Amino acid sequence: MVPKLGVRGARNKSLKRPGLSGHLPPRRDRMTPFFVLIKAQLGRAYEVANALADAEIASEIYSTAGDYDLLVKFYVDRDTDIGHFVNEKVHAVPGILDTKTIITFKAF
Repeated sequence: MVPKLGVRGARNKSLKRPGLSGHLPPRRDRMTPFFVLIKAQLGRAYEVANALADAEIASEIYSTAGDYDLLVKFYVDRDTDIGHFVNEKVHAVPGILDTKTIITFKAF
């Protein structure tokens, strides 16, 4: 059994599907990284983080202080619509109150 989310960040899981990260680095030429800030319902941040980890769609999950509870990094195929991905995969997780998506362009 994989340990539950800790105070400092997400649990690490080996993902079965290449390109969704975890321990398998995505092919940078075919994948687009982006971040989602998540505001959870009061008292449900760990539940939301664990649900995202269990769904195996996030590359990294961090708890944060401030206006949002979680910072989550995702990778999708270059031709995947990020808006649809967030709407269908992320917003479907129970306990999410609000999100802010940050699109990335280039790593330095």
